[in-house]
Amino acid sequence: MDNDVDVAGLDRRVRHKQLLLLMGHLPLVLPASLLAAGLVGWGFWNQVNQKMLLAWLGALLALSVGRILVSWYFMRQPDDISRDRQLKWFLLIGAFLSGSVWGMAGLMFFDPGNAYSFAFLTLILGGTLSGALGSHSYYFPCFVAFAIPDFLPLIWEFSRQEGEMYDLITLAMLLFLLLNLYYSKKHEDMITSSIRLQFANDSLLNELRASNRELHQHSYTDPLTGIGNRRQFDLDMEQTWQVTETTGARVCLILMDVDHFKAYNDKYGHPQGDRVLREIARVMLHVCEEHKVRGRPMRIGGEEFALLLKGDLELARDIAHTLRQAVRGMPGEGEEVTASIGVAMVSPSKGETRKMLFQSADQALYEAKAGGRDQVVVIDGQGPANQS
Repeated sequence: MDNDVDVAGLDRRVRHKQLLLLMGHLPLVLPASLLAAGLVGWGFWNQVNQKMLLAWLGALLALSVGRILVSWYFMRQPDDISRDRQLKWFLLIGAFLSGSVWGMAGLMFFDPGNAYSFAFLTLILGGTLSGALGSHSYYFPCFVAFAIPDFLPLIWEFSRQEGEMYDLITLAMLLFLLLNLYYSKKHEDMITSSIRLQFANDSLLNELRASNRELHQHSYTDPLTGIGNRRQFDLDMEQTWQVTETTGARVCLILMDVDHFKAYNDKYGHPQGDRVLREIARVMLHVCEEHKVRGRPMRIGGEEFALLLKGDLELARDIAHTLRQAVRGMPGEGEEVTASIGVAMVSPSKGETRKMLFQSADQALYEAKAGGRDQVVVIDGQGPANQS
């Protein structure tokens, strides 16, 4: 049942595209048909009743201008597939009326006694029929609506004449009409196949983009905690460095390690340890939101977390202390969980490197561990600046 719905929806989208393509060609095709009508007026000006000729030209002009204006109206409306029924009938009725007005020329201006005039008329009407093949074949019923009333009256006039030559001409013109109808249908089939292929390619491209986003998420996201992983940390470090080398901003790094985590895992089990890591990630996200920082918390090792910031050392220090207190206050079973934190800052615009930043933050974290854990040590690039 779902497949039937999908097919019906696809067919509707294809038809919508066909109608839009046909409508978009009307402002180009109809002025060309008016030029052909001008040639008819010029060629028959002294051959037929001029009032009748002017009335025919006026009808064709009014119809063509009206179709162009209505097509512009539709093109300026929001793209809405629910309006396809209105658009379809506008195109079908417009094609039929235009074909009928052109077909009237075959009735009004046909003169079997003037070989040059009916040859010219045959050339013009055959040309309008062939000219409509390219544009109106975007939607085959529109070509049928135009072609039959356009050419059949002239065929009828030839069939009424006596003589074997007229019979041959009638058959040849019928064959010409049928061939145009045949190739119009083939043209529509090619167009619909192309549209379906385009939709299929668009669908595959969207799926590929979604897969790439999912792959990126898996590649740069820690599966346990849902925050960035070491690869994301390295990428953020690279991007941050490129920006701060130009702007002169300073870069701070916060490294946090859960105290005695191996012993905690051994005592309470890995599921409980995983729960602690997930809770720490949630705490880090909350602290970042609370301090309105653009830094992204990341898990860069087993129980080691990192936060990269652009800003001054005081802000990093405040965030580190907030993190330490938030970890101590985490709800849970078993003994209290604590974390040691190292903070460091460098200035990339002064030539200080990423390696210096990481080594300083790692040194600060080591001193926090060695100093008794559950504390923050801050290094400004030269040595310990604060310990608490």
